[in-house]
Amino acid sequence: MSIMISQKLIDYIKLSKPRVIGLLDLAAVTGFVLGLPKNVNLTTLIISLLVMLIGGSLAASGGMIINGGLEIERDKKMKRTSNRPTVKGEVSRKEAYIVGAILVILGVLLGFLANPLTAFFIALGAFIYIAIYSIWLKPRTWLNIIIGGFAGSTAVWAGFSASSGSFSLLSFLLGFLIFMWTPGHFWSLALRFREDYKNAEIPMLPVLTDEKTAAKAIAISNTLMVPFALLVGLYIGDVIYMIVTSFISALLLYISVKLYLNPTKDEAWKSFKFSSPYLAIILVTLIITKLF
Repeated sequence: MSIMISQKLIDYIKLSKPRVIGLLDLAAVTGFVLGLPKNVNLTTLIISLLVMLIGGSLAASGGMIINGGLEIERDKKMKRTSNRPTVKGEVSRKEAYIVGAILVILGVLLGFLANPLTAFFIALGAFIYIAIYSIWLKPRTWLNIIIGGFAGSTAVWAGFSASSGSFSLLSFLLGFLIFMWTPGHFWSLALRFREDYKNAEIPMLPVLTDEKTAAKAIAISNTLMVPFALLVGLYIGDVIYMIVTSFISALLLYISVKLYLNPTKDEAWKSFKFSSPYLAIILVTLIITKLF
C-alpha cells in the first residue's frame, strides 16, 4: 500500500513539472524581495513568504496536473511527452482534474494568509494557465504562448504583494519582463520538437511556418525582451545589475543570431537551454542587489 502511494506521489510530482515550479518560485521570491518595506516585522514577513511560496507552488502544481489531464490525447502523439503518467494510465484524467483542483484551491487559500491581493494573483496565475492557455488558446492559435505568458508574470506579482501588500510599477515591469521572455523560450522548444507539435496538431508558431521564419521570430522576441530587462535595472538604479544583465543579454542575442543563421534543431535546443538560466541569473542578481 505504501509503495503504491509513493509511486502515485512520484507520478504527481512528474506531472507538476518541478523545474518549471522552481523557476516560478524564484520569480516569486524576487518579487517578494523587491517589495520589502523599510520597516518590517520579521515574523510577519517570514510567514508571508512561506504561505506565498507554498500556496503559489501548490496552485502552479495543480495547474500543471490539470493540464496533464487535458493534454492526454495530444501527449500520446508526441515523443517528448509520451511517457507522462497520464498518457501511460498511471494517473487518470479524472484523478488529474480532482487532485489538480484541490491543489489550486489550497494554494489560493494559503495566499489569503498573506493578504487578499496575494491570493488574487495566485488564483489569476492558475486561471490564465488552465482556462486561457491550456483550454482556450493552446489548441486554437499561435498566440497561445504569448498571452499565456502572463501566467508566469503573476508569480512575481504574488511575491511582491505578499511583502508589500501592493502592486507597483516595479512589480509590473518585472512581471512584464517574464511575459516578454516567454515566447522566445517556448518557441525554441517548439522548434526543437517541431514534428512532435505538428503530429499533435498544436498550432505553435514554429509549426505554422518554416524553420527560418520561426528562428527569426525567436530572435525578434528575445531582442524586444532585452530592453525590459535593462529597464528594470534603470528603475532600481543598480550598476551591478545593469552590468550582469547587459553581459548575459549579449550572450542571449548571440545565441539568437546563431539560431537565425542556422535554424537547426540543435541550435534551437541551445537557445531553449540557455533561456532559463538567463532568466534565473537576472532574478538572482535582483535579489542579491536588493539585499546586499
